[in-house]
Amino acid sequence: MLKVLSHPKRLAIVDLLGKTKGKDSQMSVTDIYQALDLPQAIASQHLITLKDRGVLKSSKVGTKIYYSLAVPQLLKVIDTLEDYSGRL
Repeated sequence: MLKVLSHPKRLAIVDLLGKTKGKDSQMSVTDIYQALDLPQAIASQHLITLKDRGVLKSSKVGTKIYYSLAVPQLLKVIDTLEDYSGRL
């Protein structure tokens, strides 16, 4: 899981879903790629990778796909790693 999160864009997606909107919220693909200023295709690739590795879960409403964190506790791990990396 940490290897998947080592990519800066994937980490930014997790950070966006977990910290900006709250741990139980979800965002559409459009909201995510616009918030991170990414091309839609690139954002979709990263979202699929995160979902396939169990970091995210998705739900479909009409024609839109919404993503949320599958493991909200992961934010604590990321925060701990960020705190530790600042001490190096």
